Amino acid sequence: MPMTHHPRVWMRQYCPLLLACLLLLPHGAARADSATAIDTTARPRVLSIFFGNRDAPYEILLEEGLRRGFSPTTEQAGTVLESVYLDMVDNYDPARAKLINQALKLKHGARPPFDAVILSGLPSKQFMREHGRWLADGPIIQIESDFMDIPATLDAGRFSLRQTLAIAETAADALAMLPNTRALWVVAGAGRSDIAALDAARAQLAALSERVSVRFIQVKDTEALLAEVATAPRDTALVYLRASRDGTGRRLIPATFGRQLALAANMPMFCIYEPILLQSDCLGGRVSAGPQTGKAAADLIRRLLSGHDAGPAVQLLPAPPRYRWPQIERWKIHRATLPAGADLIDYTPSIYERYKKQVWSGVLVLGLLAAALVGLMWSLGQYRKQRDTLAEFEQRWHLALDNAGQGVWDLDLRSGDAFYAPGWLAMLRLEHTTNTPGIRDAHIHPADQKRVASQLQQHLSGRTPHFESEHRMVRADGTALWVRERGQVVRRDKQGAPLRFIASMQDITEQRFAQDHIRHMATHDTLTGLPNRTLLSDRLERAMGRARRVGNRVAVIFMDLDHFKTVNDTLGHPIGDLLLIAVAGRMMPHLRETDTISRQGGDEFVILLPELDRAADAAHVCEKLQREMDEPVTLDGRALRISVSMGVAMFPDDGDTVEALLQKADVALYQVKNSGRGDYRFFSADMNRELEDQFDLESRMGGALRNGQIQWWYQPQIDLATGVLVGAEALARWIQPDGTSIPPDAFIPVAEKFGHIQQLGELALRSACTEARKWAQACGRPIPVAVNLSAVQFHRPGLTEMVRAMLTETGLPAAHLILEITESVLMEDNITTRESLAGLASLGVGLSIDDFGTGYSSLAYLKRFPVNHLKIDRAFIADLNCDPDSDTIVRTIVQLGHNLNLQVVAEGVESAAQADQLRGYGCDMAQGYFYHRALPPEHFLHVLHRA
Repeated sequence: MPMTHHPRVWMRQYCPLLLACLLLLPHGAARADSATAIDTTARPRVLSIFFGNRDAPYEILLEEGLRRGFSPTTEQAGTVLESVYLDMVDNYDPARAKLINQALKLKHGARPPFDAVILSGLPSKQFMREHGRWLADGPIIQIESDFMDIPATLDAGRFSLRQTLAIAETAADALAMLPNTRALWVVAGAGRSDIAALDAARAQLAALSERVSVRFIQVKDTEALLAEVATAPRDTALVYLRASRDGTGRRLIPATFGRQLALAANMPMFCIYEPILLQSDCLGGRVSAGPQTGKAAADLIRRLLSGHDAGPAVQLLPAPPRYRWPQIERWKIHRATLPAGADLIDYTPSIYERYKKQVWSGVLVLGLLAAALVGLMWSLGQYRKQRDTLAEFEQRWHLALDNAGQGVWDLDLRSGDAFYAPGWLAMLRLEHTTNTPGIRDAHIHPADQKRVASQLQQHLSGRTPHFESEHRMVRADGTALWVRERGQVVRRDKQGAPLRFIASMQDITEQRFAQDHIRHMATHDTLTGLPNRTLLSDRLERAMGRARRVGNRVAVIFMDLDHFKTVNDTLGHPIGDLLLIAVAGRMMPHLRETDTISRQGGDEFVILLPELDRAADAAHVCEKLQREMDEPVTLDGRALRISVSMGVAMFPDDGDTVEALLQKADVALYQVKNSGRGDYRFFSADMNRELEDQFDLESRMGGALRNGQIQWWYQPQIDLATGVLVGAEALARWIQPDGTSIPPDAFIPVAEKFGHIQQLGELALRSACTEARKWAQACGRPIPVAVNLSAVQFHRPGLTEMVRAMLTETGLPAAHLILEITESVLMEDNITTRESLAGLASLGVGLSIDDFGTGYSSLAYLKRFPVNHLKIDRAFIADLNCDPDSDTIVRTIVQLGHNLNLQVVAEGVESAAQADQLRGYGCDMAQGYFYHRALPPEHFLHVLHRA
């Protein structure tokens, strides 16, 4: 993605602010449209700090309750709620807490930005103690568990909302619903909070043990417990508390395990947590930890901020009864036995129950209409009372609409008078007004006046059957709101001219804000705030349409960060996220307003450059971005140097559809990455042919592996001092059915790219270890075998275990196996590299550096890693006796290896002169065509016998 030159001072001043805004934007309230923004400076601001993550059921339900509680009402304005997720479910993470606090300070500055703070969970309380004292100088609400968190003495301004654990009440309800119950099983896990819940259950159910047999079960073995509940007596009831870990310490998802328990149980299962109730087949119970908790916290903060009495500092929250209707039907529980006021989930009411209010409202309306009709008929005979009766009826009608949340206005087109009902005036915060139509027109937003007037005129003239419009109105205090107006001419004269028009007005501001927020989230990346793939495709489609009309060109640049995975692996994903935000911020100043930067996911960006005259314009942008990325990025006290690789596709040269251009740019990017990274390249037809060849090889590789077409041949390795065959290297050969071969340098990269390398590596190890064991048995001495490890294979987990399994399976001693790796793998020097090398060395296998001298040529890793062999690349051997520099390099490598107690192997030896020269330098072993080409296993065995 193209980036232009951007000075460091811009990064220091603006990137932290952009980081904070983009990092915290998804947790804030929906933003208003720029043209219609409502002043929110007077609205209270509240920060909610959750200990878990945004996808956890408890956090979802709690935030849902908070947002309901902070929604605007007729008595109070809405409250701005922002949420921060610590993602510290298991333990408090001081480093992550520091980063989150840094982001909050970058966004809000040093002043207290919030009027109140809500804390959920122990990590949030610790975060507030260590970092959050600056966040608010108002009240702090702590949401705690009554059975587990023992409240300390609270400072002034701190309140504790404690969630009740209604185990005894739930058990009592269960016995009332199932009177034949003789035994009660209470199940909890082995986590800290699970054990605390089980202890609370023992205390609460002590009195119940006189009525039924109560058994307390701690989850030791999940499978054994599932089998036990499946065969439990039918007169047993189950109360599931929660299970976050089993007896072995393995983590469990409480709702998922609850679903397994309910499905396996031969008895009804009750539960006490709403997240578990909603995500399992639990029957129900007196549940806590649901939206009602968030609603209670919001109500308490509203009372505190408005100066009302907030009650005691420690408050217990009720646990309302909630039950799932499908489970009630499954266990044939009579509805009359349910607790009073129980809420039924997934209950489908009868038609009468569903529309009970509407039916009675309709009856009432029909009754009123009938009464009004009778009155009207009577008034026709009572000419003197006609006007008063009609006025009274009209007043009732206006009052009914006002009470339904609709502001009514009435226009008499004959007299030019207008009537505005109290509800209409309240929406615009007007105390009183004159009865002139101009009042409404004056409060329509200037940008919408012409459109609304046109729509109304079309209806008055009879061109539309109804008047309906969504537009903005300006209140008396200057703030704006979105409204929906619906109206109709209720009386016309014989010529069709309108005489009277009546309309209602409804406030839809929150609905519009919610729609705008959803629309933004659907088209933008949540981390960087950049357009996502959907919005990019739309803009690219429009850019190509304009280019077709005016004849210009469009460029699509596919860009990713080189070695971004290393940043994530070594510094952690939070630093990786900050780096992505910083890169996005660096690109923006170097592009035009018409250009688009999009994040596709991971470290991939796409840049759209419309309205270009020539391809050189796109190349200029790529060069600017590369220069910009040369400047290091400072994050968390570290200066990170980054580089980018870019692939460019042009419209109409490389494609005329969105998919074609993106695919061609991706192909060009792939070529850059294969050629060393840190560059840009335009798409060409040769790239496409190469990619098609790779796809063809990939489609045939699976069958070749299954049918044994890919085999392992062995090239002998000779001791230069004695001339004895002392080892071999396993080399892959793809022999096609027609006898032709596909070279390894063609199909090995394909196997690495498309995921076949793991299977290929396992086959190589199994074949090599099996053959090496045969050789040792045949000649009575060990013949070590060398097997190449791909960099992709090396970085995947489980390599050490796979090698150990192969040695065990084939019976080959570990010392007879040598694994060859490239310098590039060692140069990464990350935790995965060190752990994998240490694990392999602990097995006792040998480790060899392949193609030594052609990689990064840093010698520090020879001291850090347990290497046994150096293998001189064939490029140096080929120039022996011809190039003095090659002679010097080979002699130096041999001396270096021996000084470090390493064996040195030369590959690619093709002449006696080369062998003599290597022998003179003291090189230990050699392999090459001068001795033998790679041989099939049976031919290698013959050579071994002759030797």
